[in-house]
Amino acid sequence: MRTSERLGRYRLLACVSESVNGVSLWHAYDDTLDRAVSIRVVPLSHPRSANVVAAAQNAALVDDRRLLRVLDIIALPATDAAPAANGIVSEWAQGRTLAELLAGRDGTPMAASEALDLVADVARAIAAGAPEGIGHGRLRPSSVFVTDAGEIRVRGLGVDASVFGTDPMSNGAAAESVAEADVDALGCLTYLLTTGYWPGGVPLGLASAPRTGEQVLPPSQVRASVPENVDDVVARSLAVAPASRGRDAVDSAAAFAAAAGAAFDHVTPVTTSFKPVHVGPPSTRRRVLGVAGRLVAVALAVALVMGIGWAGWNLLTTDTAGEDVLADESSEILTSPALPVDDLEVVGVDQPFEIVGYRSYDPYGDDDGNGKPDKRKGRENDELAATVNDVDPDTAWLTSRYSSADLDGKGGVGLIIDLGENREVRQVSANLVGRGTGLDVRVADSIKRDPALWTPLGSAFAPGDRLDVRAPRAVPGRYVLLWFTQLPPEESGSGFQGGVRSVVVTG
Repeated sequence: MRTSERLGRYRLLACVSESVNGVSLWHAYDDTLDRAVSIRVVPLSHPRSANVVAAAQNAALVDDRRLLRVLDIIALPATDAAPAANGIVSEWAQGRTLAELLAGRDGTPMAASEALDLVADVARAIAAGAPEGIGHGRLRPSSVFVTDAGEIRVRGLGVDASVFGTDPMSNGAAAESVAEADVDALGCLTYLLTTGYWPGGVPLGLASAPRTGEQVLPPSQVRASVPENVDDVVARSLAVAPASRGRDAVDSAAAFAAAAGAAFDHVTPVTTSFKPVHVGPPSTRRRVLGVAGRLVAVALAVALVMGIGWAGWNLLTTDTAGEDVLADESSEILTSPALPVDDLEVVGVDQPFEIVGYRSYDPYGDDDGNGKPDKRKGRENDELAATVNDVDPDTAWLTSRYSSADLDGKGGVGLIIDLGENREVRQVSANLVGRGTGLDVRVADSIKRDPALWTPLGSAFAPGDRLDVRAPRAVPGRYVLLWFTQLPPEESGSGFQGGVRSVVVTG
């Protein structure tokens, strides 16, 4: 194949890489949808050709904006210049790889908070494939991109490992599972970003980490500025790091994200060049509002107090026509009396929208949150919804108490925010209950019975109790759904429960 050649509707622009077994990666253009794509060409003679197609089909089922999605699988007939092959079409990677990012810093490592935030975001992207039984298997610095907007993009979920085989563990032994290889790779990335040295068995053009025998030195012994919390994360995930005393090894990408989040809570946040769009360090999320932004927020608070302060528990009705609307006897949303604008500061946004009401959203539930039958199916602790943004900062809407962080396998529960009319939503900022909440933010013009029918704005994991989700493009809709997929542990240790104290929605 050559540049300018067409593969169906795709026009080849440049060959990015080519391996000895005939596998090549191309930068191409989809003329039909007017967008850049990548095409991984795998000859039918490749011993894993069938596995590659199966992996691509599975990867296409995983929906997470941090992943470069598989868009198409095309059959390429044999020509005089090339044998018959399959083409795996994926989103084109914008931005710089982690290796390029470090090179642009002249090899200077990232601050611990920056590195933990970044790698935790990568871990959450990989964990998104767990419900479909798919991992990455060959995660490298070249697999991760950081866009100009500060977002993470991960390339090759499942597909790269099916083409080239699962990466060996850093000590040269084969990983027993894809999950094990992913955890080890996440540890490698953390080590690289905090020290500037690569601890893996394959140098990949990077400086190799210093070792004592078969083990690499802990990051804090390589760079004095690295805190011991990073040592702990690396020790629990990286095969060739000294084992962590008294701490269990990390066994999945989701567990790594949780471990990195816990470590993040105990390091000093700094202003960094990298700021994940979905989860920013608490210090960056609490920057002071500009004068204009603060005046707008105060004006909004006054309007809310004067306009709807006395109507805190009034019921609002919404249009329930159509099969996609949640089926209960009403779709009312409870209002709340005031917005504590000084308690929740928003960075880099335009004007906060007026919020006219709140209601709980529990499409998978059949009780009222206290073990009793729910007369209004589709709600969870709905009577608490009106306390969001009220004058008491200690009140909150709470989920029910669950025995596991994944809501006992329930699938999720949420809070709906009513903006009163269709808006162009770009950012949602919230004060949460507990530390370690995972949620999706979604938008719709009506209250859909199925969470999957809402338009995604962004996914997030908040290691602390504050959260910003900001999208590169606005999503239109009247209703904003905070869809909880992972709950933080209660302080008492008796279960898992999350919630929302206050929220700001902006365009």
